[in-house]
Amino acid sequence: MMAPMTKRLIIAAALTACACGAAFAAAVVTVDQKGIAFSVTSLTVPKGGFVRFTNSDVTAHNITITGRGGMVNGGLQQPGQVFKAPFMQPGVYQVTCGIHPKMKLSVVVK
Repeated sequence: MMAPMTKRLIIAAALTACACGAAFAAAVVTVDQKGIAFSVTSLTVPKGGFVRFTNSDVTAHNITITGRGGMVNGGLQQPGQVFKAPFMQPGVYQVTCGIHPKMKLSVVVK
């Protein structure tokens, strides 16, 4: 049999884990790609948030993210595909399409 205090600690830990999971699930922003353009030119996400890039265009795209001294290349994204990018560190990131350089998006992570 579990002591009442131990049982309370387990319940509190489970509730905290659920709350953290809900916070991360809510920190997903969707950006559409259509007409060889991003649906927005800038956005803000919380540290640890994600940006979900959906290719609703009739052509392929290639998400490239630069910032904080590094670069992420999302690879070739065919029409209908999704690329989900994590933003784990605060800062300003520039997102472009490696195929269509006029596609630009600024992501601020706080």
